[in-house]
Amino acid sequence: MKKVIIYFFLAFISISSVISQNLIKKENKYYDENNNLFSGIYKEYFEKGTIRVEMSLKDGVQDGFTNIYFESGVKNEQRSYKEGEMHGTWITWNELEIKLAEANYDFGSKHGKWYVWDEKGTLRYEMEYIQGVKTGVWKMYDENGKLINEKDYSVN
Repeated sequence: MKKVIIYFFLAFISISSVISQNLIKKENKYYDENNNLFSGIYKEYFEKGTIRVEMSLKDGVQDGFTNIYFESGVKNEQRSYKEGEMHGTWITWNELEIKLAEANYDFGSKHGKWYVWDEKGTLRYEMEYIQGVKTGVWKMYDENGKLINEKDYSVN
């Protein structure tokens, strides 16, 4: 029982230090109070106590997922980074948890399929990039999901 209490106390202290972690951002890097590059999970909260931002940092830069929330606690965005660069899939939702956008990056460049939905969840745009360059057939849909326009960015 004594060991359980000690483990609980140590866990509480480590969680408290993460919650109260104050980071300093300078030159796009995050530092702790001792001016060391921060590695770990950083969280910010709204005044009422709900989570606002949760980000994974490694050696002072974003690496892994960053989640952004509405004050209600509903997730607004999920971003992905690698070594401080936008990398992987980014997703945006509205407060009703309807997906509004999905974008893909490769080390800072737009890369792969991109989608945009309206507030009701109807797909409105389909796009594609290769290393930041528009490619493929881009499609636009009306509010009913009917295809209304296409533009071909394929290389001939």
